[in-house]
Amino acid sequence: MNSEHDGKTHAERAALACTAGDQARLGQSVTLTGSEAADRRPRVASQKEAFELLAWAAAFDGRERGPYEAAAWAEALHGRPCEAVKDAITEHYRRSRYPVMPANVIEIIEEGAAL
Repeated sequence: MNSEHDGKTHAERAALACTAGDQARLGQSVTLTGSEAADRRPRVASQKEAFELLAWAAAFDGRERGPYEAAAWAEALHGRPCEAVKDAITEHYRRSRYPVMPANVIEIIEEGAAL
């Protein structure tokens, strides 16, 4: 689709940053935010959060849970949003009857099924 502007398509003008929207934003300042600003959900940062998530998994599979398991899960899932991990555990048990592992949780989160 061509426009009356220089014989370029909208896609070509967008690639060159010369659309009407680009012109309207010309001169505006850009404020960069940290990666944490967009997502303020609690994250797995300690054994306490990991233990609570293991308790959730235990509701599905009856697994043993204790300080060593919590420490391992806290290390493997450090920095992941607690809510996303819990949703990934639930999603795992919708798909599988096998015990969930941190790798399963990470895979489900990364494929977007637990956002």
